[in-house]
Amino acid sequence: MGTALAEAIDRLYVVFGGVPRPAAIDSCPCCFTPDDERKLLAPVPLAELTADDLGDYAAVVLFTVGGVADYRYFLPRMLEIGCTEGFLWPDLEPLLGRLRHAGWRSWPAGERHAVRELLAALWAEVLADDPAAVHDVDTVLCAIGNVEDDLTPYLAEWARQLARPTAAAALLDLLAHHCRPAGTTWRLGNAFWAERGSQAAQVSAWLAGADLRRAVTAALGAVLETAETDGHAESTWRILTELDDLLGRVVAARP
Repeated sequence: MGTALAEAIDRLYVVFGGVPRPAAIDSCPCCFTPDDERKLLAPVPLAELTADDLGDYAAVVLFTVGGVADYRYFLPRMLEIGCTEGFLWPDLEPLLGRLRHAGWRSWPAGERHAVRELLAALWAEVLADDPAAVHDVDTVLCAIGNVEDDLTPYLAEWARQLARPTAAAALLDLLAHHCRPAGTTWRLGNAFWAERGSQAAQVSAWLAGADLRRAVTAALGAVLETAETDGHAESTWRILTELDDLLGRVVAARP
């Protein structure tokens, strides 16, 4: 993982370090066996629990297993695994979305801030196309949309970075492989947007809006200015030109 993401994960362990270790896990016996509970509550440091140890719990916690108190104890390790190696299940989108079910907006300010620092670091990593990144931009954006009500800061940061080849390529990947034009807008393909209609609508409106077109035009100008000194300028120019063409097709469909 990148440095910023590693630091954000470390802060989660510190901030949530005062949450007491659970002595038992309330559960539906059909979903979580005594053996599952013993494995989860083994006398090892939280950071040493594996994806196998936590997977069954993470998949159903707050639904048929556990409560907010034990969820907050295991949260740093679940988020670390989800962001850096991933579970067989749950995927990142429902894993992060479980924060809503835990009522995370009512948690102390320091805890809310630590969660948002993690989201920002994860977003920065995927926009930078860090070789250590486990997830693509479609997964991460949808996962953040399952946590946050307003995606404006994340979309604005993306627009600011479009002169960078990795950020431009991430947007092209989203449009080319995870969306489809739908008249005068874009329809997002990730099924995990289904319960987050307002966030999906926000992303679709941003993709079809004038602000993004202006950001692409500005990025093209910035790339042109640095063409003589930037070894990536030619490839970035091609990506941005293709982006401009794709975005223009939706604009052209407007009556």
